Amino acid sequence: MRTRAEFKHHPRQPGFRGEAVPLTQSPQPRLGLILGAGQHLRTADGAKRFDLSVIDLDDPALPLTLIPMDFFGHGIAADPLNPQCISVFEKRGRGACEIDLGQGRVSRSIPTADNRQFYGHGAYSHDGRLLFCTETIMEGDCPGVIAVRDARSHDYLGEFPSYGAHPHDCRLIDDGRTLVVTNGGGPREGAAPNVAYIDIRSEQLLEKLEFERRDINAGHLDIAADGSLAVISAQRQGLPQEAPGGISLRPAGGGFRTLRKPSGLIKRLRGETLSVRIHAPTGVVGATTPEGNLLTFWDMASGELIRFYELENPRGIELTRDGEHFVVSFGFRRPAEALTLFSARTLEKVEGFDLDPVAITGSHLFSYSLPSAA
Repeated sequence: MRTRAEFKHHPRQPGFRGEAVPLTQSPQPRLGLILGAGQHLRTADGAKRFDLSVIDLDDPALPLTLIPMDFFGHGIAADPLNPQCISVFEKRGRGACEIDLGQGRVSRSIPTADNRQFYGHGAYSHDGRLLFCTETIMEGDCPGVIAVRDARSHDYLGEFPSYGAHPHDCRLIDDGRTLVVTNGGGPREGAAPNVAYIDIRSEQLLEKLEFERRDINAGHLDIAADGSLAVISAQRQGLPQEAPGGISLRPAGGGFRTLRKPSGLIKRLRGETLSVRIHAPTGVVGATTPEGNLLTFWDMASGELIRFYELENPRGIELTRDGEHFVVSFGFRRPAEALTLFSARTLEKVEGFDLDPVAITGSHLFSYSLPSAA
């Protein structure tokens, strides 16, 4: 069933601390913490300020925590052996760092080679010994590599190909044996976009999913425990901003396809479809398209549109720790500064839970819980 639902704003202000301090959390977390990157202009000198913003959804009256950084963060990966620590990566830049949430500060930076750029994402091995980072060699055809680092020292240990150009998102599956990578492809005349499944031990390509269209830049992904895959895309570099991106799905055991219906709404998925999350119990895929001002929900098995919301500049989408709500960042102004919840089972908006401002202006949200509260 396709349903159109308008959004009405009922703001609820969060607390605001304004400076980084050790992170705290509600004693009985259910919804958990939401982390996201922010970029703002400092009023005194006009220079940009970058922060990691942390919000406690269980008690929004708690002060908003801001952890200063020296770059605009994009993706976040949690250290499985030291869950107080996370790694944050810049998209198309040389910035990456480790943040100690317990101390509320950047604990160290993660360097890369002079001819490299991070592309926004990384993943820790399941045993916590290694950190895999998507990087682009900024020479020649800009081949993509997966740089392998020691998770404790961040020493560079080696690399293997991403089996495409301009790799972006990555996710470990199969108990950490397989790394799934989206290769965007870069400029229009560059390599075709793909999704590569790579065996970590042999560093060999297991499977490559190719898109029906070359004019998209493969972006972010989500994978359910049963192997169901959702990939969202932007327009290729060199195409106008209003050119279409898209949403591609592969149900467990099914084929890989880019959605084409309903055609009227698909045409509105222009620019980048930015963030995606699968709610595995219901098979619902939620996605945000900022330029189209659309929050859309799709059925993984059939690819049919379930519901969409007219929402200004929606950006990050994530699930709460209990798995019962989608969390979405959006904005009544630019940059986006608001946050709200939708029931993951009914897709109805949770009234009265809007938070504004939250200092998150980046592409993604990251659901988290401190180890002491687990």
